[in-house]
Amino acid sequence: METKIAKIISYVFHPILMPSYALLFLLFFQYSFFSLTIPLNVKWLILTMVFITTVLFPLLSIFIMLRKGMLNSLKMESRQERIYPFITTAIFYYLTYYLLSRIQISYIFHVLILGSTLLIITALFINFFWKISIHMIAIGGVLGTFLGLSVLTILNIPQFIFFLIFISGIIGFSRLKLNAHNPAQVYAGFLTGTVMMFSLVYFM
Repeated sequence: METKIAKIISYVFHPILMPSYALLFLLFFQYSFFSLTIPLNVKWLILTMVFITTVLFPLLSIFIMLRKGMLNSLKMESRQERIYPFITTAIFYYLTYYLLSRIQISYIFHVLILGSTLLIITALFINFFWKISIHMIAIGGVLGTFLGLSVLTILNIPQFIFFLIFISGIIGFSRLKLNAHNPAQVYAGFLTGTVMMFSLVYFM
């Protein structure tokens, strides 16, 4: 039963979905400055574009790799299998950043996607030597983003911060339960994502 729940958590909080989740909160949280200043039709345009370029396109490319025998499974359990999906995903993320940079919106949206791109590239380099947890890098990145916004007093969301910390623990537990990673890989992923995104938000 616990294993099944861990699998569900891993799918629901899959790394590829994290930028869209973060963007959804920024755009539609009713007390967010960003939500109040962007017209509704523009919000949906931005969210749809980001979802297509950061979720659908990478998934399509991964599916093609699977069909061509470049991947053994969608789980990509070995470090070698992760290389090409990481590269193609990073390209799509940078494309998303480029498209968003053409739109006159707050810098935080640019930082969110640029930071996500940098996290993938960082994970790619680490992957050559060690299998770090991408799930934890992703949720750590979301936490780091909103911690940075909170410290800068752009958003006052202490309850949401605590929620993200709780979710991070749940995701970490699920990855350990599935034997996808050891504790060091989980903690290292979480710290990498949190520190990198916090630093980008705070200093940019």
